[in-house]
Amino acid sequence: MHPLSDETCRLTIEAVERLGSIVAAAKEFGIARQTMQDRLRVAKARLGENGSKMVEMPAFVIDGDDEEDINDLLKRFRKSHDLKAKAAAERNWFEIRVKETKPYAMLWFGDPHLGPHCLWPVLERHIAIARQDGVYGANVGDTTDSWPWTGRMARLWAENDISHKTERRLAEWFMFGAGVHWLIWLIGNHDEWNNTEFYKKLGAYTVPVIDWRAKFTLVHNNGSKTRIDAAHGRKGSSIYNPTHATLREAKFGEEAALFITGHTHNFGLFEYEMPERKTHTWLAQVRGFKTLDHYALVNGFPESDKGHSIMSIIFPETGKVQCFSDPEEGADYLIWLRR
Repeated sequence: MHPLSDETCRLTIEAVERLGSIVAAAKEFGIARQTMQDRLRVAKARLGENGSKMVEMPAFVIDGDDEEDINDLLKRFRKSHDLKAKAAAERNWFEIRVKETKPYAMLWFGDPHLGPHCLWPVLERHIAIARQDGVYGANVGDTTDSWPWTGRMARLWAENDISHKTERRLAEWFMFGAGVHWLIWLIGNHDEWNNTEFYKKLGAYTVPVIDWRAKFTLVHNNGSKTRIDAAHGRKGSSIYNPTHATLREAKFGEEAALFITGHTHNFGLFEYEMPERKTHTWLAQVRGFKTLDHYALVNGFPESDKGHSIMSIIFPETGKVQCFSDPEEGADYLIWLRR
């Protein structure tokens, strides 16, 4: 805020007294009511209630400690809101154009948890599949454990023989060094503990890195489209159906050819018809690669042996999807299709 001159202060007090209100005085000066009110406060502090200068205060009392003008502050926050709203709108059913003319696949890596408790033999086999012709990778989140530095979970981090620096190196290797052609990365709760911005900057200009949930459309050369709703986790659970939360979204949310979810380290996959909508979809709960999980042990959650990754084959001619719980079987089928 620029310091007010004594003359401006005098005119401010005189205008409010003459016109009878701050609103009328602000209109005469051609400024906002809030700005006029701030000027009046400064003017009275400097010149007194009647405009006669009796005591002169130091500048930091009158002008504030280099505080930003309230109108500039409001303008900055409005601009920030508009930018965030624009970014959110652009991420709602955003399009990824895939120029494949033959059937191709997305290999959905369940929560990787790269580190001491990752099931490396299975992960490395699936990475090898993802390197094959016509296969693209998708990460449902929780790339590393990323235990927080403080709080109750800091104890779990302290018991792991890995540093945050090493975890970030593993994440960077997984994105750029593993040889996977990525289409999408999600940020899970463990990633948020590490630093969400790290993953966003890591994937900048390379792959969409989306916080928690991505609703997107694969667009093909012939105009066919495949809508996919992928989330790190969803609301709801059931002991009778591992895809309960995913089914809930499919029934009450927007339509998609595939709904896929991670986070809970269990597996389920099936094709589901919704006759009331005259459509059908795939529901997938991907298990991930975390093993020897102490949390699962003490809470009585048996570890799944299937569905660490799920392969979805997309047919560009129609936009339809076929899913496989065994990526190796899916990869063999894809090779046959592409021939």
